[in-house]
Amino acid sequence: MASETVQTKEDEAVDLATRRRSTRIEEKDPYYVEWDESTTPRLGRRESEPHSSQISYLYDVLSTNFPKDRTLWDLHHYFMLDGEEIDIQFDISYFRGYKIPYTLSSYRASEHGNRVPTMALNVLSRSTFYKDLGITVDRCYRLGIPVYVIFNPYLVHIRDYRAPFLRVYYRAETETKSSATTFYSIKELRSASFTKEGALDPEKIIDVGGSVLPFRFAIQELEQKHQGNLPQYRLVLVHPTKLEIFKTRAEQERQRAEEALKRVKELEEMIQKLQREK
Repeated sequence: MASETVQTKEDEAVDLATRRRSTRIEEKDPYYVEWDESTTPRLGRRESEPHSSQISYLYDVLSTNFPKDRTLWDLHHYFMLDGEEIDIQFDISYFRGYKIPYTLSSYRASEHGNRVPTMALNVLSRSTFYKDLGITVDRCYRLGIPVYVIFNPYLVHIRDYRAPFLRVYYRAETETKSSATTFYSIKELRSASFTKEGALDPEKIIDVGGSVLPFRFAIQELEQKHQGNLPQYRLVLVHPTKLEIFKTRAEQERQRAEEALKRVKELEEMIQKLQREK
């Protein structure tokens, strides 16, 4: 009679942790650090303040400035590829000209006419950069996603992709008399896009064309350091025809308040001038 295997509490804990593991942490690098699995990690667990800040910032900018489009963040995306359903988690996915009026737990393309995002974006982290720079690129291309963006805001241990690092894959075509070939073209930035005076350098902006995206990409170095003295960068979105970056909702409200205050002061000065003249 075969002996029965008794599952200990430790074994049960390991099984539970395995079932709870997020798809964003399946492929680890040597620098990956385990965390306490005693509680369920939230979907799209962010691994640092720079990582979290960048995603929140981009979601704010996109949803504020492009209300007719739909921006998703930290979701699993399910697509059919070669007759099989695959799961990709993007930090940001942007659907131009498409509205989903309700919130989502995950994005299933089959429920949205098999639509793919116009732009998918991943912020590199210690536990996911292998996948973000590897199989995800191939899958995005095969799915027909027009633009796939990878950005590194602070990591320095990955020598080939150390911050600041921005890579944009975008679909392009070469045509011959008999056929057209589609491929991913690549543009990269490996330095900040602003001068010492704070002006945008037009030579350090990535543009994939206004017919695809209503914005361009640039890198901004932040004043705040990471982990004491490590430089920290932000991916910013630039107006398609002006050297201006799109603002967050709070920045726009602050600008409107400052302009209103300026108008009030101008009106007060005008009244005072009229009183003096009278």
